[in-house]
Amino acid sequence: MHLESSIELIGNLIFRSDVAPSVLKTVRPSGQALVDDWVCLKTVAQAFESHCGSLTQYDMKYMRASANICNEGVSKDAMEEACGNVCGSYNSAKWSPFIHGYSA
Repeated sequence: MHLESSIELIGNLIFRSDVAPSVLKTVRPSGQALVDDWVCLKTVAQAFESHCGSLTQYDMKYMRASANICNEGVSKDAMEEACGNVCGSYNSAKWSPFIHGYSA
């Protein structure tokens, strides 16, 4: 539940709240790659994990939202800022990637 609401809030900060749901849930046509820039996807996942906690196997279902953030050309700095704003007060020590490692 924390993950889902965090991604939703991050999307609202990066995009407008009226646009974010459709951008985050976009599904590309069959045969097209999930993401145009795989380095960006790794960077976005690590930014999220650094601020909001490690992703579990179950949480991987939200990778499409991260891929869509990259496909929209969102910068690493914008993602870091949004994650910090959304999860900055969240005590993620229990799920820290520094303890559990990054998933990406």
